[in-house]
Amino acid sequence: MKHVAIGIFHDDKLGRELGKKGTESDILMFNKKTDDCIYTFMSPFENKLTSKTQILSSIDAAIINCEQITPEVGETILLLDSAEITEGILLLPQYSDVTHLQNMIKNTSLEHFTIIDRNTTKIIEILGKMNPERDVSSPAIVLIDHSFTVKGIGEVILGFVKQGTIHTHDTMVLLPANKEVIIRSIQMQDRNFDSATAGCRVGLAIKGATVEELKRGTIFSAPNAAKTEKKFRLHFTKNRYYQDVKKGVFHGTIGMQSIPITITDVSGNTMTIETEKPVGFTNNDTFILLDLNAKKLHHIGNGALV
Repeated sequence: MKHVAIGIFHDDKLGRELGKKGTESDILMFNKKTDDCIYTFMSPFENKLTSKTQILSSIDAAIINCEQITPEVGETILLLDSAEITEGILLLPQYSDVTHLQNMIKNTSLEHFTIIDRNTTKIIEILGKMNPERDVSSPAIVLIDHSFTVKGIGEVILGFVKQGTIHTHDTMVLLPANKEVIIRSIQMQDRNFDSATAGCRVGLAIKGATVEELKRGTIFSAPNAAKTEKKFRLHFTKNRYYQDVKKGVFHGTIGMQSIPITITDVSGNTMTIETEKPVGFTNNDTFILLDLNAKKLHHIGNGALV
């Protein structure tokens, strides 16, 4: 069974039209199962910026409602480009002139997105043709987006298998707490499974950590597949529309962790950032930097580990 995760932006109703309501928080989740695919739709509640950047770490494709091309829509396009999201759909009213939108996405990762009118049948047809590549051979990593306690079961997390394969009774490392946890059971679509591979959205009953340690963005890692640090040296790509980058306190999204960060040094295309507490990460993570106090454009740029 194929699994595809899709971010929906600037459309409060589309997720409900495409799938069945799942978890609700500042990220809204909707699920749809067909004969050959399980879709997970994710949408930021009221277009919350930090939730939007957290979603980017888990999606294979994106849908943007561009019926009103606002500055917020423009910033979403910049964020998706910086996250190198190459598959998706842009929605415009039927018979609209697409020239302006095509110019906006030219020379970005979105330039091959499909532009159509807002038709759910067409949307599902396009999504059904997507077949994201999966890394099933690397050591397993699960990225947590929600957690809670279930009476009679204990701590349960919801998240995505980012790489590798997990099995029931696997011992994993919880980061940044750096604690061993055991996967007691694996569920997908309310059914129990013995294993789950990269790309799957899973519910895991776990043993060895409290719900307070299982916040969004924490990582279940096979030994040595991820690590923790408080100081990072990054190769930095500035958003070309942002002002000069300066030292100071800003905000960062690392995986699905959304935290304050301090820029302590900027030298050409490299910068150093520090966090107050240890952060769990992998060498492949993208660091999204935000200026939440900016009046217009909030996206400073992206970094990758040097």
